[in-house]
Amino acid sequence: MVLSLPDSAVYGGDSENSDGLPRSGDFPRSAAVLARMRSENFPVAARILPRGLRRHLHALYGFFRLVDYAGDEAPGNRGALLDFLEIDLKRAYQGTARIPMLRSLTPTVAECAIPHEVLVKLIDANRQDQQVRRYRSFPDLLDYCALSANPVGEAVLHVFGRAEPALITLSDRICSALQILEHCQDIAEDYRQDRVYLPTDDMQRFGCEEPELVADRASTMLCGLVKYEVDRARRMLDAGAPLVGELSGMARIAVAGYVAGGRATAAAFAAAKHDPLGFDVRPGRGRTFAEWGRLYVLGGIW
Repeated sequence: MVLSLPDSAVYGGDSENSDGLPRSGDFPRSAAVLARMRSENFPVAARILPRGLRRHLHALYGFFRLVDYAGDEAPGNRGALLDFLEIDLKRAYQGTARIPMLRSLTPTVAECAIPHEVLVKLIDANRQDQQVRRYRSFPDLLDYCALSANPVGEAVLHVFGRAEPALITLSDRICSALQILEHCQDIAEDYRQDRVYLPTDDMQRFGCEEPELVADRASTMLCGLVKYEVDRARRMLDAGAPLVGELSGMARIAVAGYVAGGRATAAAFAAAKHDPLGFDVRPGRGRTFAEWGRLYVLGGIW
């Protein structure tokens, strides 16, 4: 997939389009973005959900992936790409978006009443990624998760019509936990981009040095650190899991799936002895569905 965009297109200079806007071919195709959804850890839009709900979740996922690609993978001026996406996000709320996947977002933000300030936080998180490469403390990392992860859960609650303050608080715990688990999975990939999401204080406490993050196998100290962070994330998942019991119907099914994916990922870390360098730590489908069923039946409390 290609999301590259020449600076001239962003700033309205010379380009093949007379209005200075990118061609639709400069952006990932909807089908390619949604195909990637099947490889994600956590179910985004289960097939059992009604078509209307799946359409909204697909539209949100497409936006999330566009923003992540612009901030993490796109060549060239990523800051300019993020600026362009923020402009087109505003257009999506007005029904005039130029990027195809943001045009698809327009019915979702309108029908589900998703506030603009919720989605723009994800762009702000990717802007922060261009400047901040390390996080000193765990609270610092949670502040980042408040931009990079928590808005995802809040947007999903809007899709189900349950974006209530108490439920958003529970959702924030779940989403931050899922983000921390993903960081633990991707420590080598992140380090190659000069990003470290393991708090510096924790690395020092466990005696870990940054070059260890790209070794063939995790050292004993690094495995201990990863276990510490995974256990922390698991406790956050447990603290947020009562959200499942506050929901019903399709909302309960979907949110139970997110929490189940997180718990299955924590189990996969344990099976790999908390070594994400020597093993591809991914949740097993059977474990995920077993966790999903328990969560749905018991409402997140056991």
